[in-house]
Amino acid sequence: MRIQKTLIALAVGATFASQAALASPFAPQAKNDLDLINWDTGSSFVDDATMDIKFRSVTYDRDSYRDPSFKEGVPFAERMDSAVAVWADFQSGWLWDSIGFDLGVQGAYALANDGDFRTTQLWANNDTRNASQVGIANIKFRGGDKEAGYNGRVGRMMLNMPFAKSRNTHAMPETFQGAQVNGHYKMVSGYVAQIDGHSTHKTSGMNKTSNFYNTLKTPNGADFQLDFAGLTLGQKGKTPTVSFHYGNQKDYLKKMAVAVEAGMPMGKGNFVSAQAVYQKQEGDKYYVQGDDHKAEMFALNLMVKVGKNLLIKGGYSQVGDEHYDIRFSDNIKSGLNNTTQGWSDFSHANMKAVSIGGSYTLTEFGLPELSLIAQGAYGWDADLMPRKVGGFNALTRDYAWEGAAGITYEVFNGPLQGLWLTTSFQRDGGGYTHTQGGRIILDYTVKLF
Repeated sequence: MRIQKTLIALAVGATFASQAALASPFAPQAKNDLDLINWDTGSSFVDDATMDIKFRSVTYDRDSYRDPSFKEGVPFAERMDSAVAVWADFQSGWLWDSIGFDLGVQGAYALANDGDFRTTQLWANNDTRNASQVGIANIKFRGGDKEAGYNGRVGRMMLNMPFAKSRNTHAMPETFQGAQVNGHYKMVSGYVAQIDGHSTHKTSGMNKTSNFYNTLKTPNGADFQLDFAGLTLGQKGKTPTVSFHYGNQKDYLKKMAVAVEAGMPMGKGNFVSAQAVYQKQEGDKYYVQGDDHKAEMFALNLMVKVGKNLLIKGGYSQVGDEHYDIRFSDNIKSGLNNTTQGWSDFSHANMKAVSIGGSYTLTEFGLPELSLIAQGAYGWDADLMPRKVGGFNALTRDYAWEGAAGITYEVFNGPLQGLWLTTSFQRDGGGYTHTQGGRIILDYTVKLF
């Protein structure tokens, strides 16, 4: 529970290969269960239905703390974004234990939306004052048992796959439209998905996936459909695993990854896990760097859990002769290496990078609701990039760093049950933009039934 909360609070990529399951739109775990309605119809479709409402306040503030590393950096860094939002999430039970539906509606109002238009944090542009959407609307299905089974969704949903992860730390969540099917048989599991619509955390409404960074090169009405597939041998958490992942965005970018993961308990309540990942990609005719782009990256991810209170995660990554783009178009982001940070990807050509981070819950000091969080990364030996290109930050020196620290506070009992607060301060330097900033998210989640 606290591991998931910590990773989301820091807004970093997932530590290990994803389990291709639907991600909850509610990052915090605590809820104030009002239990307003107790269904007792004898039908799982009705009796097991749930409805949550989240009230959110979110603020991002960012500026330059010294002359930036490239001339456009000062206006580029200056931002102040703030909003209040309401998310409602309904999940039905199961009809005939096999079919159901999910419905999620979100609305947000801008309190602040100021700064350089190229670096908006919560909105698509500086003129946005409010937004609302039906972000989640899908039919879900399942079948089988623990030994062999399947599940999936068709419609609008949130994704949690190696090459596409929904972000939900803003006023609006990032959602996708398409179909996803997961399956397992004994020690083998896999997934397939096809995505033709995308709603970023800055927009309302579902649009076709398109070339976000290269619109002048893209034909009008181009539809960059996304296809995903993956296969895992072994059972995560029980045996070592080998997994294969594939992602292809039509006419834009193709990705492949192989991951080997193993973990083991180290005494009572302790656990160590390690993962090695090899990734490669190839550009297609509308990719921002051209169809001759080929890149690869190797990453090593580590996680150590010590008792109930301490989580440590670290990583190492090394990029080949061409920069490795961890995104598809529309800023659709993957999370296969721990060196990816909140602002920067540490994936410039020839860059080597290390990272460390984690959390400590203050249970021993009588504060089980409070956790300290921190993370940082340092990269070196990188090829220079004097200006921002696509999703890559400019890099004017062959080294760069980024660090963040903060707290999370979550209440599971008492009159404030359902409250979740995270606040953090972040800064980068070296060849990056010399930017600093803070973020505050306050959630109050109520479970109606």
